[in-house]
Amino acid sequence: MNGIKYVLALGLIIAAFFLGGFMSNNNTTKESIDNSDSKNDSKRPIAPVTVISNNEEATIQLFEKCAPSVAFINTTTVQKDYWSMNVQEIPKGNGSGFIWDDEGHIVTNFHVIQGADRATITLSDQSTWQAELIGTEPRKDLAVLKIDAPKEKLQAIRIGDSEKLKVGQSVFAIGNPFGLDQTLTTGIISALGREIESVGGIPI
Repeated sequence: MNGIKYVLALGLIIAAFFLGGFMSNNNTTKESIDNSDSKNDSKRPIAPVTVISNNEEATIQLFEKCAPSVAFINTTTVQKDYWSMNVQEIPKGNGSGFIWDDEGHIVTNFHVIQGADRATITLSDQSTWQAELIGTEPRKDLAVLKIDAPKEKLQAIRIGDSEKLKVGQSVFAIGNPFGLDQTLTTGIISALGREIESVGGIPI
């Protein structure tokens, strides 16, 4: 009998040992889960940008008002294959221009369309129009194109007075160099009365 008691006691001790280890592991797992949840709950919130200075607000408004007047110009040349005599249209170049009026006149630089046979205009709404060359002034690096687009698509750019510019004033260049979206570059008037040489070799 005593031997049986010893065996039963030893079995109870071993069972208690394993049961205690199992409970300890459960508690550890629960604590790790609780710690993981607490870490997830403590993620830092993302705060939106709420502070915009008066200068930034003015720049934003200027861009949003003028950007629809900026157009993308793509030019091509027409070449005839010497062997097959097939006519091919080859990309020539591209650049930016702006809408002058609601009749479809587009002002750009002469060097943008120089040597091109055809030109297309892409407006801010991504609609594309075949352009007609109206006139050029190479000595001043200017060219005027025209498209037959509805007036509601043509937002003429606002005209300023360059005679009233002062050194130190802010200037903004809005362009569409790749036909994807308008870009904005800022700077200041660093000097007045400076000259550059035009494509025709005439000082501007």
